[in-house]
Amino acid sequence: MFCMALRSRLIVVVGIVIAVIVVGILVGIFFRPTPATAKKVVVYASLSEMTTADPSTEFSNSILWLPLVYETLLWYDPINNKFIPGLAVNYTVSPDGLVWTFYLRKNAVFHDGTPVTAYAVKISIERTIALGQGAAYVLEPIDRIEVVDDYTVRFYLKYPAPLDKMLAMPYGVYIFSPKVVEYTGAKNYTDPKVAEWFNSGRDAGSGPYKLVKWDPENEVILEKFPNWWGWRERGYLLANPNAPDVFIVKIVKDAVTQATLLKAGQIDIAQYVPPEELENFKKDPNYIVVIKPSYQNLVILLNTKKPPLNNPLVRKAIAHAIPYEDIVKTARAGYARVSSGVIPYGMWGHFEDFKYEYNLTLAKQLLTEAGYPNGIDRVLVLTYTAGDIYEQRTAELIKISLAKIGINIEIRPMSWEEQWALAQKGWEDPEAAQDILMFYWWPDILSPITYLYNMFHSKSKSFNLCYYENPEFEKLIEEAYRFEGTDPSKALELYRKAQEILYRDVPGIGLWDMVEYRVAKNRVGNLENSINPAYPTVVFAQALNVKG
Repeated sequence: MFCMALRSRLIVVVGIVIAVIVVGILVGIFFRPTPATAKKVVVYASLSEMTTADPSTEFSNSILWLPLVYETLLWYDPINNKFIPGLAVNYTVSPDGLVWTFYLRKNAVFHDGTPVTAYAVKISIERTIALGQGAAYVLEPIDRIEVVDDYTVRFYLKYPAPLDKMLAMPYGVYIFSPKVVEYTGAKNYTDPKVAEWFNSGRDAGSGPYKLVKWDPENEVILEKFPNWWGWRERGYLLANPNAPDVFIVKIVKDAVTQATLLKAGQIDIAQYVPPEELENFKKDPNYIVVIKPSYQNLVILLNTKKPPLNNPLVRKAIAHAIPYEDIVKTARAGYARVSSGVIPYGMWGHFEDFKYEYNLTLAKQLLTEAGYPNGIDRVLVLTYTAGDIYEQRTAELIKISLAKIGINIEIRPMSWEEQWALAQKGWEDPEAAQDILMFYWWPDILSPITYLYNMFHSKSKSFNLCYYENPEFEKLIEEAYRFEGTDPSKALELYRKAQEILYRDVPGIGLWDMVEYRVAKNRVGNLENSINPAYPTVVFAQALNVKG
């Protein structure tokens, strides 16, 4: 009996085990879990290290990623001359141009889940104005900001001004979550704790991507924010469902290396490659080359406080000893045009009659008039950003040509941070700073004021790195900016007079206006529509159509 009972139990157990196995197999067949989808990652190589992560004060290279993490009320398309809704879906202007009312979209949220409201707009813009750094000077016409209701904000101006242009800038007008004060334990929004919080790698934006890694010397990593309103509404730049899940900004400080890494598949988009390689990339079906207009240019600023460059005749001699056409052909392989003044071709306020003639005979004559018939008796230091092949080639051609009139140049490559730090010394001790600074400029607001104020106004200590002071010039550009909103013709007349003064005094020289290009692997589609001349160096990742 015992053996039979045991055998019966064993038969039952075996039956149960077999049944469980069969059920398990059937469950596995019909309820097999979906394999995890691999994330789409795009790596974009930047030539320069990033600067700050503070959306109110950043005024340099971090433009490359800020518009992906933060949003403005409006965006601007300069090619078609139209404004595109951002956080504001519409706006009205009073007949006198002094009152602007913006109506916000009601489905936008910050990365912390807080709704985007008129209060957030108010405190964000007011923080930029109060801190007075970066692009804050552009917002000077704003008198006060009023919260009408949660989704309506009103700006009152001191005088008519193009507020739509201001609020579409790539600097200083990004909207952030009001909770940053709570997160930081700060007393108010201008408390240094808030800046420290931003610069520790945290973000409070509402854009299509979140900042998840902040290593400004090496890489910045962004991840898709699934609750961005644009993924649902196909907002600015027609947000693409195949946009990258992860967008990495990799710092690669050399154009040749960027080209090498692109070919090796280690990056997907190169900000810069040697221009002579473009034709090969164009012919190769594995790559995409996009060429677009640009408002970025390369300039040199001359130390107007340090002998012998404190003499305008010496500065003018240098201007006439630069081989501009050769530089465009050699440094950029023709992907640029000779500058006429410091405002780039195609922008309102640009004039074609501010070019300096390349004339070594005239240059030598000017040096003689300045008291240097046998040339300059010391070596002048010219700094440029290390790894930038375009700046390097430009500097080398300037050095060769200036040597022909007795001006010897030491070319000194430096990181941008080192170059800028050295230049900052010039306001306190001109002798401690460089003689000639080479760097790029691109606009904040699309107005001549961005070039003329930042590089040449005495109040602009950050980027007036020629240390130029001219009250007549400053009065002209301040008055011109006031007329932009009501009398553009009058403003243009004043801007022209201001540029005539610069042409005469030569505190700085425009070298070439850039023709923008990017090179990418062919897996990165829609690159053409992800680039906007109003936001230089930016690739709007939400517009990319990524394969694999």
